[in-house]
Amino acid sequence: MEQTLTVSQQLIFAAIPLLPALVFLALALFGRLLGEAAQYIAILGVTVSLVFSVFALIQVVRGDGAPIDFAVDWINLGEGGSFPVGIYIDGLAAMMLVVVCLVSLMVQLYSGAFMEGDKRFSWYYAVLNLFTASMLGLVVAPNFIELYIFWELVGLCSYLLIGHWFEKPSATRAAQKAFIVTRVGDAALFAGIIIFWAYTGTTSYEGISAAVQAGFLGGSVLTAAIVLVFVGAIGKSAQFPLHVWLPDAMEGPTPVSALIHAATMVAAGVYLVARTYDIFVQSEQAMLTVAYIGGFTAIMAGTMALVKKDIKRVVAYSTVSQLGYMMLGLGVGSYTASMFHLYNHAFFKALLFLCAGSIIYAMNSYNMQDMGGLRRRMPITFWTMVIAGLSLSGIFPLAGFWSKDAIVASTYEEHYYVLFGMALLTVLLTAFYIFRAIFMAFMGEPRSEGAREAEDPPGIMTGPMLILAFLSIVSGWVGIPEGFAGLPVTDYFAELVFPSEFAAGALDLDEHSFSVALAVISVAVALLGIGLAYLLYVRQPERATSLADRFRPLHTFLDNGWYFDALYGATFVRFARFLGRLTRGFDQRALGGLVGGVGRGAMGTGGILQRLQSGSAQNYALFILISVLVIGVIVGAQYTFLVVALIALVTVAAFAVGAKL
Repeated sequence: MEQTLTVSQQLIFAAIPLLPALVFLALALFGRLLGEAAQYIAILGVTVSLVFSVFALIQVVRGDGAPIDFAVDWINLGEGGSFPVGIYIDGLAAMMLVVVCLVSLMVQLYSGAFMEGDKRFSWYYAVLNLFTASMLGLVVAPNFIELYIFWELVGLCSYLLIGHWFEKPSATRAAQKAFIVTRVGDAALFAGIIIFWAYTGTTSYEGISAAVQAGFLGGSVLTAAIVLVFVGAIGKSAQFPLHVWLPDAMEGPTPVSALIHAATMVAAGVYLVARTYDIFVQSEQAMLTVAYIGGFTAIMAGTMALVKKDIKRVVAYSTVSQLGYMMLGLGVGSYTASMFHLYNHAFFKALLFLCAGSIIYAMNSYNMQDMGGLRRRMPITFWTMVIAGLSLSGIFPLAGFWSKDAIVASTYEEHYYVLFGMALLTVLLTAFYIFRAIFMAFMGEPRSEGAREAEDPPGIMTGPMLILAFLSIVSGWVGIPEGFAGLPVTDYFAELVFPSEFAAGALDLDEHSFSVALAVISVAVALLGIGLAYLLYVRQPERATSLADRFRPLHTFLDNGWYFDALYGATFVRFARFLGRLTRGFDQRALGGLVGGVGRGAMGTGGILQRLQSGSAQNYALFILISVLVIGVIVGAQYTFLVVALIALVTVAAFAVGAKL
C-alpha cells in the first residue's frame, strides 16, 4: 500500500534532491561574486535536504514500511506507454537519503578549511552539490530511465571533481580514466534497459519484475539482461574487472574521495542491485555471478592494499574490497546484511578518508614512509582513525562488526563454503592492511621534517571527524540481532530495510539467529590480522622490509595492481589507439581526398562552364544541337524523324537569330 500524501508533503520529498541542484545553479552563476562564502549556501542547502530526508524516514516508519510514491508523466507515447518521472521512497531509499545527506554535510563542513585558498573554491562547492543532488535523484528514482539520467550525472560529477586540479596531468588522466572505464559499464546498463523495455514494455522496476514473473521474459535473455545491468553496477562500484579507475581517482581533493567512496558514486552500483533485487533473484546464474564477482573483488583489492605506500590508495582499495563484500552478500541472498554494511561503511570509510586528509593537510605528503610518530602530534586524528580501523576490521562492538559478521555468517549458513572462506580471508587482509597504515603513520619515530612539525587540523575539520567516529561506533547498534546475549534489543534496521516477500520466497531463505561461534571466529581472524601488522610494523619493522625483499616479484605484482593497467594498456588501449589512427587516416586520406577531389572537380567544371559562356549565339545553337542529338539517341529510333525535324528547325532559327545579331 502506498501512502496518501498532501501536496506540501510531495513538495518536501521532491525538494530533497532539488535543493542541492538549485545550490549548484546558484553557485555556478554567482560563485565568483560569493568567493569562499559559497560554502555557507552549500552547507545550508544540504542541511535542509538532510532534515527533509529524516522527515521522509519518519514518514516511512510511521507508515509501517509503506512507500512514498508519486509521479507524473514525462513523455507520453499513447498506446506505446509513457515514461514517468517521480519519487519512490521505501525503507531502503529513506536510509540512503539520510546517509548521503549526512556524509555530504560532513564533507562540506570539512572542505571549508581543507580547500581554503583554492582558486576554484566556489566551483568545487557547486559541483559537490550537484554530485549530492545526482545521487539523491538516483536513490528516489522509480524506474530505469530516471535512474539512468542521474546515473550519468553522477559519472559527470565524479569526472569534474577528480579532475578539479586539472593543471596536474595526473589528475586530468585520472578523471579521463574514471570517465572512460565507467562508460563501459554505463553502455552495458543501457543495453540491459533496452532489453527489458523491448520485452516488457516498461522501465519501472516493479513492472519489469511483474512481467518476468508473468513469463514475458525469461531464460538466457533474462539472464543476459540482468548481467548487463550488473556490469553497469560493476563499473560504478569499481568491481573486477572495471575496478582500475578507483585508485587513480585519489588525484582529486581528499574530501571528494570521502564522498565518492562513502555515499555517492561507488555506492550507486550496490544500490542498483539492491533496488532491482526482485529482478535479480529470478535468475540463479545472475545471483551466483554477483556473489563470486564480489568475493573475488574483495580478496583481490585486499591483496593490492597490502603493499601500498600512499595512504589514500590503501583506503581506496579498502573501498573496492568492502563493496565486494556487499556484492557477495547480495549474491547469496543476504540482502538486509549487505545494505546494513553499506550503511555502516559510509561512516567509517568517510572517516578514514577525512583522517587521511588531515595527515595530508598537516604534512603535504601522501607517502606513509614520510610519516611516523604522529600519534603524539595528532591525537584526535590518531584516535578517530583507530576507531574507523577497528570498525572496518569488524571488531566487537563497533558498527562494522554487526554488518560484516552477518554477511560472513550468511555465506556459511547458506552452504556457500567457498565464499565463506573468501569472506574470512578478506577479514584477515582488511585488518592487516588498515592497521599497517595506522601503525606506519602514527607509531614509531617521525621519518621526515613534515612528520616532526605536524599537528591536528582546525576544529572545522576535526568536528566532522569526531561526529563520524561516534557514528562508526554506534551506527551498527540499530541492527543488533534480536535476542543477542539475552538482551531486550530490537533489530530496527531489519524492520526498515528488508527484501520483498517475492524476493524472500524466491530465495527460500531461512531465518538465521546470531551465531556466537561464527562471530568469535570472525573477530579472531581480524585480531590476527591486527596482530601481524603490529608485529611487522611496530615491533619488528625490519622484518617487513626483509619479507618485501625476499618476495620481491610478488610485492611488485601486488604493488602494480596485478598488472591490470598494463594488461588493459597492451590490449584494449592499444587496440583503441590503433583504431583511432586507422580512423584518422581514413578520414584524412579517403574522406578528405574525396571531399577535396569533389571541390577541385567542381572548380574545374566551373572553369569550363565559364569559358562556355562566350556570349556567341552560334555557340549556344551548337550546344543545343548536340544536346538534342543526345536526347534523340536516348529516346530511341521510333522518334528519329521527329527529333531530326526539331533539330533542323532549332538550327535554322538559331542561325537566323545569329545572322541578325
